[in-house]
Amino acid sequence: MAEKRFHRHYEVGGPNLYWIIFAYLILGWFFPVVGWAAVICMVGPVLTSIWRGRWWCGHVCPRGNMYDRLLSKYSPHRPIPKFVRTFGFRVFMVCLIFTMFSVQMYFACGDWGAMGRVFWNIILMTTVVGIVLSFIYAPRTWCSFCPMGTLSSWVAPKRVPLPRVFTRIRVDSSCQMKCKMCARVCPMQLTPYECRGDETGYLHPDCLKCEKCVQACPTKVMRIEK
Repeated sequence: MAEKRFHRHYEVGGPNLYWIIFAYLILGWFFPVVGWAAVICMVGPVLTSIWRGRWWCGHVCPRGNMYDRLLSKYSPHRPIPKFVRTFGFRVFMVCLIFTMFSVQMYFACGDWGAMGRVFWNIILMTTVVGIVLSFIYAPRTWCSFCPMGTLSSWVAPKRVPLPRVFTRIRVDSSCQMKCKMCARVCPMQLTPYECRGDETGYLHPDCLKCEKCVQACPTKVMRIEK
């Protein structure tokens, strides 16, 4: 008998935004200047993370939306390799992607279309890698070491006092930590139940504030609040 997977797909409400990434790649192929739109998803997650943590990744990012709402249905949901979460590997990925980006932009400098193509190439390459990893490990494997996600996690609030708009998971002390349903449905394969009874809540910098753990909790001892 095949071993039952611990992690699993979990449906949540909300808009399907993954059509944006498909539209971007198609339009960018014909009109390279469209590639500049990627600046939004490069600056947005890092800037908003200063006050809200990786909220952008869980609610706005079209590619993340594709992982959660589309690829999650077909992914094997295997454990994300531990080494891709390490500080060293994430620094390596930040340096690699930004070095590739900078070199290409240097040669394309002055040509808006060519510069837009550089953005488009990076998005295409990382999207392909993310899709492949989704079918090998878990839907959000790429998000575990995405350069923009890494930068976002570095600037995310990690201690009190927290910004007024910051949301966090809180787990009541009555949680028995037996079902671990919150960890089973977490797209980043985190363990929110570990903050049981902690007044500061779950402040893991890679938490996407997606609320899947709250909705899936069978005893409703989890909540998300500011």
